[in-house]
Amino acid sequence: MSGLNSISNGHEQLLVDPRTYTQHIPRPDPRKVRIYDTTLRDGEQTPGVAIPPEEKYLIARELSDLGCHILDVGFPASAPSECEALRKILAGRKKGELREDLEILVMCRAVREDIDVTVEAITSIGYSPSEVTFLVFSSASGLHCKYKLGQTLLRRISTTTKDLREIPVEEFYEANKAMVSEAIQYALARGAGKVEFGAEDASRAPLDKLLDLVHTSVNAGAFRYVFADTTGSCTPEAMRFYSEALKAEFPDIELASHVHNDFDLATMNVITGVLYGLPTFSTTINGIGERAGNAPLHSVVSALRNLYGIEIPNFRYERLAHVKDLVERITGIPVQVNEPVIGYNAFSHESGIHTHGVKICREMYEPLPYQQVGGRPRFVCGKSSGTNAVAELLRRHEEEIGCAIDPPFVLAVLREIKRLHEQRTREGRGAAFVRSYYAHLDGLGISDHETVELARDLVRQSLAVQKKPRAAAAVVAS
Repeated sequence: MSGLNSISNGHEQLLVDPRTYTQHIPRPDPRKVRIYDTTLRDGEQTPGVAIPPEEKYLIARELSDLGCHILDVGFPASAPSECEALRKILAGRKKGELREDLEILVMCRAVREDIDVTVEAITSIGYSPSEVTFLVFSSASGLHCKYKLGQTLLRRISTTTKDLREIPVEEFYEANKAMVSEAIQYALARGAGKVEFGAEDASRAPLDKLLDLVHTSVNAGAFRYVFADTTGSCTPEAMRFYSEALKAEFPDIELASHVHNDFDLATMNVITGVLYGLPTFSTTINGIGERAGNAPLHSVVSALRNLYGIEIPNFRYERLAHVKDLVERITGIPVQVNEPVIGYNAFSHESGIHTHGVKICREMYEPLPYQQVGGRPRFVCGKSSGTNAVAELLRRHEEEIGCAIDPPFVLAVLREIKRLHEQRTREGRGAAFVRSYYAHLDGLGISDHETVELARDLVRQSLAVQKKPRAAAAVVAS
């Protein structure tokens, strides 16, 4: 859509633009809306997914070309391959293959050991920690502070009690604040370019405790705070509540959201955050990620543009389908067939009513132009097809069919289409595909059986190595 009431006939209004109902909502300057991609970190945490350094670099180049602003590359200290991926990405930015203004971000827990290892990992590949942003993260909710971080924080609490249940949660909140402050200051002292602070489970933390923790991070030197809905438990109402409170309390720092999709609310929650105080937002390509995944980039940016009138400058919407294809191939995980915006059926039609309407005017049933996102329009012949789509298809191939395409012939072909479609359903083709699909997903990761076999192999190898010296000693003795 190019503007309000874009579909019209002379002076007649033929539809009401959806943005009519969102114009009254205060919205940020589109130039201040920033995309924080976490495909290479949170996306790779999808069960069964492992992305080699070379393919991480391919994705990074696509994200740079797409117009993302921040690239989360995860934990470079966690494995040599992660360090190699970071090296390739930093080298690519230096060579101009990635945009110079693309912010590269690495993660570490709010402990000195993690920061030291991360700094060493960066310097070991010939770069300076000043060239990247450090995300120092901890937790926000009482549940996480007491039971996830409990043993770590317990060592900071002056008490001899070892049972976490006996210690008031308030003590863990205070110990967490001290740990966060020290970690941020330490990261800056070790040469980090900038430090961002993130706290898991913020959407289930009391507001006063959350604000207190963010104040601690800002006072320690953090330039950005990321509000994490770790379990996807936020409602749009809660997202607005936290967003407005954070914006009012911290008007001078960058505020971001990181939202999971456990209740299928991630897209709406990200949009709510953008509208009410969190203009930087974290997403992944295809919405991949742990459990139900993360907020999907394609849905968020398309809804912001087409429903709220927020078009992100220099973002290449038309490449969304292309990037979707790339990440599908690399991860081995296809998006669901009816995925909004980029799914296989997003611009597909079988129903006779729909195909007839779309042939007249695509806006009848398609709320955004397929060209806008690089989508692929198609008509499918099947049980619910009508004569219009079938007739048009047959007329395009009239010469090779070898007869006149008149209405009786079209009806005869349509009857055969419906018969064949129902026959294939009875043959169980769909069920066979579903079984193979889940078998494929099971095969992406390492099964329990394979893990046990790997462990047994290591034991056998170890025993074999131990026996060799003894055998040699026996030969010498003889």
